[in-house]
Amino acid sequence: MLRHVTDLFIGSANNFTHEHVDVFDNVLGHLIQRVEHSVLAELGTKLAPVGNAPKKIIQNLAQHDEIKVAGPVLTQSTQLSDHVLAEIAKTKSQDHLGAISERKHIAATVTDIMVERGNTGVVHRLSRNHGANFSEFGFATMTNRATNDDALAENLVRRVDVPQQMLSELVTRATETVRARLLA
Repeated sequence: MLRHVTDLFIGSANNFTHEHVDVFDNVLGHLIQRVEHSVLAELGTKLAPVGNAPKKIIQNLAQHDEIKVAGPVLTQSTQLSDHVLAEIAKTKSQDHLGAISERKHIAATVTDIMVERGNTGVVHRLSRNHGANFSEFGFATMTNRATNDDALAENLVRRVDVPQQMLSELVTRATETVRARLLA
């Protein structure tokens, strides 16, 4: 039944009003209560790219502990607010942070949390994501981490939004080999 309701929604999503979407949100909310993780993962994969997907369902899937369920939604859904993403970044796994780091746009309030909590892989993905915005704190944290991480240093130098002062600091702190590559 969940698959049929999901397919019905996706088939006409562009034609639905907010009230229609709310009805689907409530119906899907009841249907997901007793399904396996594999079915939830399928639901997330189908709903993640839909611009007007039901918000409560999207948030529920995004906060799921199983990354196969949360991942597609965290990476693609435009229905997740910066506040929700920040809460997930504060409390969920490195896999969740990794999925968030792949989003087309990430606010500085979210990346600030991610550069503090994220492992090397998460921070590397963030530094390569030109849709990720960083505060001064975020850039400073990444610059400090780049002192011992040549790949991160190279990623940061390729960004056009790194403040000049931090870029100079990054080049100064870099190892000789990396400094030569950065200056080139």
